[in-house]
Amino acid sequence: MSYETSRELAAHGLQGVYAPDATLAALVSAVDAAGVAPTPRRRAWQLIGDMKLRQQCIDRLQLQQARDAAAFAATEEYEFHGSASPADWIRHNTKVSGMSASISIRVGEQMASLPRSVVAMREGQIGFAHLALMSSTAAAVTEASDAPPFDEQPLLDKACDHSVGRFSHDCHNARHAADAAGFLSEQRTAIEWRSFDMNPVAGGFVLRGRLDSAGGAVLRSAIEALAKKQGPEDTRRAARRRGDAVIELANHGLDAGTLPSQGGQRPHVQVTTTLETLMGVVGAPAGGMQLSEPVSFATVQRLACESSLTRILVDAKSAILDVGRATRVPSAALRRALQARDGGCIWPGCDRPISWTAAHHFKHWARGGPTALDNLGS
Repeated sequence: MSYETSRELAAHGLQGVYAPDATLAALVSAVDAAGVAPTPRRRAWQLIGDMKLRQQCIDRLQLQQARDAAAFAATEEYEFHGSASPADWIRHNTKVSGMSASISIRVGEQMASLPRSVVAMREGQIGFAHLALMSSTAAAVTEASDAPPFDEQPLLDKACDHSVGRFSHDCHNARHAADAAGFLSEQRTAIEWRSFDMNPVAGGFVLRGRLDSAGGAVLRSAIEALAKKQGPEDTRRAARRRGDAVIELANHGLDAGTLPSQGGQRPHVQVTTTLETLMGVVGAPAGGMQLSEPVSFATVQRLACESSLTRILVDAKSAILDVGRATRVPSAALRRALQARDGGCIWPGCDRPISWTAAHHFKHWARGGPTALDNLGS
């Protein structure tokens, strides 16, 4: 009598013992030998040949893994081992990501309906990544209630000629053509999954979020437009430029005055500082910034250069004695003069329009620099 699952074995007080068959054991030994055996220095064309052949072997192994993953998913074995799903068990026990596990199961489930694509992959005409995209498309199309039978040949022809990235677009187009309503439903679901978090950590924030494709494209377009190098002296790496672009977007939104009011006030960042900190006096405390850790005197000076200032007098016990009126530095008239004179950002290589600039003192006013046209630049 044979028992198919661990649950059946356990019911009879038995436990399965795994022993790989001779072919698989020989494969593992061959892989180990190929990986550790010293090889002489090879020419570039030899490296190219080896990498292509090795990837074909990897793809074939992934196909076999997908076949077994689908067979495993068709059982309840994962429940016996305490996993939430077949993909969850595969993720933990084969040391892959949850997405890789799900893709493996899906490819295995669709193999029978994609015979020509499977043959093409075995022959090296397409890769496993192409087959994974094909499988996802086939599954989505066949799940539609009024969809015709899935024909793999048109997509297979494109897969043989296109890169994985371009073939992904081919699959999206085929999915939309076969089931536009389902395609739209998936995009609406992706919008519902939008999220964005800012978690404070030592020295700043860690950002984490998720956007749908269209929303992400909008944000990326705005960031990339602001993340260009500003001349040959701009040595910032690309990731740093994109980070600066995000801050610039936020600053422009605050400065433009188009954001919704909060408590009757325009959204703003409040900075609290002593006069000594503002002047950079040695021994002065750091400045206080709303929603932030304390900031340095240089940051306080930079922010004060383009903000409204409110004077607050306190006694020795920090009790407020007087609150002055907020004043703008520089004035609206002076700002208009700057706009007429500079026409845009005056930093070498920067092409920001005047509406995206802020007035800066060449000699900071906290160090005696006057708020005058000849001491200001956009």
